[in-house]
Amino acid sequence: MDELLRNLIIKKWKIGKAQFTFLDMLLAICITGTGLMLRLSVMGYTVTDNQKIGAMLIDFILAFFCGGLVYDYTGHRNKAFLTYSILVIYPTMIANSALWGRNSVYSVFFFFVGLYYFVKHIGTRGKWWGLLAIAAGAARAGIQFRLSDKRLTLGWPNFYEIIGKEAFVELFNQVSVLCLLGLLLTMAYVFIKQQVEITKDLALRLFLFLALLIPYLAPSMPAWAGLTADIAALVYCMRWPEKFYVPMLHLIVSYSAYAYVINGETKLPMVLYSVILLLLMMDTGAGIYREIAEN
Repeated sequence: MDELLRNLIIKKWKIGKAQFTFLDMLLAICITGTGLMLRLSVMGYTVTDNQKIGAMLIDFILAFFCGGLVYDYTGHRNKAFLTYSILVIYPTMIANSALWGRNSVYSVFFFFVGLYYFVKHIGTRGKWWGLLAIAAGAARAGIQFRLSDKRLTLGWPNFYEIIGKEAFVELFNQVSVLCLLGLLLTMAYVFIKQQVEITKDLALRLFLFLALLIPYLAPSMPAWAGLTADIAALVYCMRWPEKFYVPMLHLIVSYSAYAYVINGETKLPMVLYSVILLLLMMDTGAGIYREIAEN
């Protein structure tokens, strides 16, 4: 019996290029079960329907996909598994799907599938399928926002918290979309004019930067607007471990946005969260600038 157990523990299975042992499989089952139990413990607080169940299922698929994305970037099996493990117990992912029943996770799933296929086929025509998936996610997010519960709008600590949402929010809502489009088109123009080569690393930096920038400048953003950046920041940290503070700070901001719209208050002023997001954008933007300058 001892020999049988020993052989079972050290035996390696292979699926494609991935190898795993019995202990790997046991750990994966345990962390998946933990994520499931965390969702089951809170899902009863709100109405449970097919959309909520589907969103919770997509949570696990998305976590697995992001683990594969990290493996593609780092070639490190433990980092890939750690990414999956963290995401299945990520507070904002659990709150988004199981507690408040938001199905924005479908849009986020399209974003990361698109990013995965873009970096996988960068330099070939296959990258356009990745961009198409990202565009589909953006379209769905726009529709979801228009249909969203109005209690969850104006919940994201974006730029209007700094300029004064009472005095300027109406004016800001009218011009912010034009400002955002102008900024995005300017970025695209500069990249094309300077013939900047989009590498895998630069694609990840840009993805995180845009995930921070767009909800920061767009008007009336809901509390779940930071979910994409939450996940992107974790992948970013796995690629550059010295940036560990990026997902930590962003998760604090993101979860506080949910607390604000549900409880009507936060432990810290919302304007402070807006400043934190601004600093994270500046830090990520500096990384983009350095990489472009070096290459």
